[in-house]
Amino acid sequence: MNKIIIIILVFLSVKIFAQVNTEKYRTSEKLDGLAGYLEISGTFKRGNTEKTEGNLDGRVDWKLNGSTTFFVFESNHEWVNTKRISNEGLLHIRNVTELYNDLKSEIFGQINYDKKILIDNRELLGAGLRYKILKFENSDVNLGTSYMFEHENYNLPENATHLSDVNVHRWSNYLSLYVKLNSTATLGGVIYYQPMFDDFSDHRILSENSLTVGITELISISVNFRIRHDSDPPDGIKKTDTKTNFGLAIKF
Repeated sequence: MNKIIIIILVFLSVKIFAQVNTEKYRTSEKLDGLAGYLEISGTFKRGNTEKTEGNLDGRVDWKLNGSTTFFVFESNHEWVNTKRISNEGLLHIRNVTELYNDLKSEIFGQINYDKKILIDNRELLGAGLRYKILKFENSDVNLGTSYMFEHENYNLPENATHLSDVNVHRWSNYLSLYVKLNSTATLGGVIYYQPMFDDFSDHRILSENSLTVGITELISISVNFRIRHDSDPPDGIKKTDTKTNFGLAIKF
């Protein structure tokens, strides 16, 4: 238990681009077939500032004979004083196949956009390996490493110093944690480190953590926290930002 607590503290304390939390609402490794969840969250503020924010996230898993394919989608829309200042969407697909004992192969692809940080579109493809480095009762820690090709198109002014169209090759690495705290509560987290192969000073770091508590067998609530760091952001965008939200999820 002390080892689990130390690992949790590491995940929550690391100062950390859009990649997904692969451990959020993870289905049982013993399950074969279809499973998933749909989560809705929002923020409403009235007074000096009128703000409305809505989030719709989901995941669908298909498991069969040691192979898991899952889709993750995320969307965020925010309006402040009737003006939309954030428009974000993501679709991620990943296949994980057992190779030998705790070693698995991974193939993944993703498309996303994020108007708030000036990304009109981003596409990536990658493949690599995933290994379970620690295993406890109802808990585990996994290490993943992959090659990743990434294309990004930014909405930038003509005088911007950052390139508006970027194609790079990155080394994508992650450390993931899944802990079943009790019969109703789980903690899922992942930390990504993604440097460019030809320039390690150009890197992205992302930490996503979710605490989920089941209300019924099919309905649960969650607290989600994200820290994102980009060593070379586009003009006018800060290197580091954070986000916290609360959601209601339905499993199927």
